[in-house]
Amino acid sequence: MTKPRSSTTRELYGLIGSVSHSSQVLKEWNSFFAQKGMDATMNIYPTTEANLPERLSEMFHFDRRAYLVGKDLSRAIIPLLDRVEPAARKNGVTWVENDGGVLIGKAVSRGS
Repeated sequence: MTKPRSSTTRELYGLIGSVSHSSQVLKEWNSFFAQKGMDATMNIYPTTEANLPERLSEMFHFDRRAYLVGKDLSRAIIPLLDRVEPAARKNGVTWVENDGGVLIGKAVSRGS
C-alpha cells in the first residue's frame, strides 16, 4: 500500500528495490530537502520485479518525481522505461525520473 499524499504541492520521491542502508539514504535525502526549503519527501516503496510495472504507473497516478532504484531491479526496469541513457543501459538503472510523463532511466553515482 502506498502512503497518501498529504499536500498537493509536495514533491514525492522513492526508493524501490534493495537499497543498502536505506534508512540512512532516506535520512540524507529528507535532510537535503529540508535544507533546501523544499516541500518534498523520500519514502520506501517495497518493490519486486513482479510489481515493478505497478510502481512505475504510480509515478503518474501519484505524481512521483523520481525513484532511486536498487541493484536488484536495475536491469529488470530497463524494458519498462520510455528512454534509457547509454550508461544506464550498460551498467543498470539507478535513478528513474518522471519528466512530464516520460520515464527516463539514468545511471547516477551517489552524490550526483
